[in-house]
Amino acid sequence: MAVRVKLKRLADLCRLAFVALGLLAGAWALPAGACPICGVPTVTLTERLARADVALLVEWVSSQPATNDTAEKTTYEIVQVHRDALGKYKTGDWVSVGQITAGKAGNLFLLMGQKDDKLGVRWEREPALAVSETSYQYIIQAPSSETPADKRLSYFIKFLEFPDVAIANDAFSQFVNAPTKDIYAVAAKLPREKLRRWLADSKTPPTRRSGYGLMLGMCGDSGDAKFLEGVIDKARADDSLGIVGVTFGYLLLTGDTGLTTIEKSRLANKKLADGEVYDTALAIRYFWSYGNGKISPESLRAAMRLLIDRPALAEIAIIDLARWKDWDLQQRLMALYKNTDRAETKLKEAIIHYMIACTKDVPKESKDVPQHVVAARKHLDELRQLDPKLVASGEKLFYLK
Repeated sequence: MAVRVKLKRLADLCRLAFVALGLLAGAWALPAGACPICGVPTVTLTERLARADVALLVEWVSSQPATNDTAEKTTYEIVQVHRDALGKYKTGDWVSVGQITAGKAGNLFLLMGQKDDKLGVRWEREPALAVSETSYQYIIQAPSSETPADKRLSYFIKFLEFPDVAIANDAFSQFVNAPTKDIYAVAAKLPREKLRRWLADSKTPPTRRSGYGLMLGMCGDSGDAKFLEGVIDKARADDSLGIVGVTFGYLLLTGDTGLTTIEKSRLANKKLADGEVYDTALAIRYFWSYGNGKISPESLRAAMRLLIDRPALAEIAIIDLARWKDWDLQQRLMALYKNTDRAETKLKEAIIHYMIACTKDVPKESKDVPQHVVAARKHLDELRQLDPKLVASGEKLFYLK
């Protein structure tokens, strides 16, 4: 069991790191500013429909596997033409696609594709999208991405945890892809009692727990704060998926009082595994940017400083504190650097980047060099004497902005 827990936490950390790097690098063609703790961004059904030049509601007729003489194909009968930029499709016509899609008479699908100079239509690579009459109406009636955020997300609220799984998944993805400010815009419309019920229901997909925790924090009351505290307390090391959003929501409802509780029960709790504490650190990091001033910057910095004493998380804390311009740590970090084993290169690199960031914190409009900058320059010179190659590499590859 212990081995499985460690492997799961490692997988979670790698997944979160990959998502963060992918978003920062613009690796995915997904909405900018997507909620980073609600879940993994994905291309929604409405986005797929929006980029389609041809969209046809069709009924399955037959599938034909490839032979020596013919290519594989699936044939459908067009039930409704939702969009046809080519002006060539009509209700009742048959259309064949070079893919095998399993089905039977009466099964409905949504075919989507883009115009192609050679092919006429380049159908999506994925198999045809299986739909019901209900899910088809959900897709075609959904507001476009150009619709104001409050009106657009309001449409999807009523489909959260909808009985049709495809609809429920897509509705939740709309919130995952949305910037946090857009979710705040519909806070008054969020179904507070349902959110609480879904969080308590073991049948709710664990991947939605973070998003629902965040939403409940935006619309909840003191009773919901107590409920979220209980969810955090009951989270196990092998079942903490979603606790980041739950913690964020809890902090939204409780402010400084809640942060003090979290510091004692999570950040300073030596009995908790590093992965569990890391989840809390992610929530605080997110709160720094999206907490709407509910907790003061200094209080958030003080909470993050607690992680410097945890070897596995010190690097993460130092980088965040550098971004948050917490320049009072210089002496402490220099002492840590000198007492750190040479093999712990990543921690040393984090301290070097912290010092470099500090030397760059000079106001453009001021002629005077701040004292923290003067001190950091001296510390950086000292580090250069201790590890010239490591400092040179840090200055060349400096990544804090």
